[in-house]
Amino acid sequence: MRQALPGWTALAVGALLVSCGSNPTSTSGTTSARDPLYFTTTSLPVGYLSESYDAPVTVAGGAGPYGVRVASGTLPPGLSLRNLRLTGTPSKTGSYTFTLEASDANLSSKVQAYTLNVSELPPLALKPQLPTGELRGETRIPLNIIAPRSVRAARVVWDLPEGVTVTRVQPADAGGVLFWKQAGRTLTLDVGFKTVPRSGARVALIGIKPQKVVTLDTNRFAFEARDGDGKLLAEVKMPELPKPTAPGTPASTTPGTATPTSPATTPATPTGTPPATPGTTPANPGTPTPPVTPTPTPPGGSS
Repeated sequence: MRQALPGWTALAVGALLVSCGSNPTSTSGTTSARDPLYFTTTSLPVGYLSESYDAPVTVAGGAGPYGVRVASGTLPPGLSLRNLRLTGTPSKTGSYTFTLEASDANLSSKVQAYTLNVSELPPLALKPQLPTGELRGETRIPLNIIAPRSVRAARVVWDLPEGVTVTRVQPADAGGVLFWKQAGRTLTLDVGFKTVPRSGARVALIGIKPQKVVTLDTNRFAFEARDGDGKLLAEVKMPELPKPTAPGTPASTTPGTATPTSPATTPATPTGTPPATPGTTPANPGTPTPPVTPTPTPPGGSS
């Protein structure tokens, strides 16, 4: 039984037949409207050990339906080719080279060589996708997850630059925002997952609005991720702020350089007594100091 086409598809096909007639050539009459069979997928994403893998292998041109098979080489252990998709869970690391062959209803065929690398799973991580350059207006920052493993919940703490306000936080491709708040410069965000997200998925969109031109960074960014039983899968702690220098603490010196010392304290001079002049005898308090001459003169003597 021929399947009925949707209304808008049937109209488009009908218009095409009216304009072109029954001749399946292009309007210029110089080339065929049907392209030769070819692969539109020319490379495959990296696979990770013990991580679910699913990548399409698509073809175009020719006349459908299409079929694809492994013509030579070996797929990575744990993967299989079904319904134009490479799926499974890689069980061994390595670099695997193989050739796929596509065929269509006209018995045309096309081959394409591939190399699929299977690597060790990288550490689980949550990272904001920062804009390049300065931020001048309100924008949304995607929060991505890498190598999620069996994650079901995560908490993020991010110290933002001065004057940056979080306007809202939304769920993205995977996960649901459970809670968020901003206290001062610090954003705290809790995210939950109904199913384990794929690696590289966006789990939240953070809307921020700067009061002035700023450049975002992750110098003070922390997270923890847990599985369904609450087991800690990964954690990055917030870096400690530098401790303030205590008053009176001498500055650090360059190795090999003598540390300068404070000058000796001069004893205080008694109140009302002028400081002694070198070469003179200090006078008693309240008694004028006689002039110093080579020959002493008796008190009261004439000059």
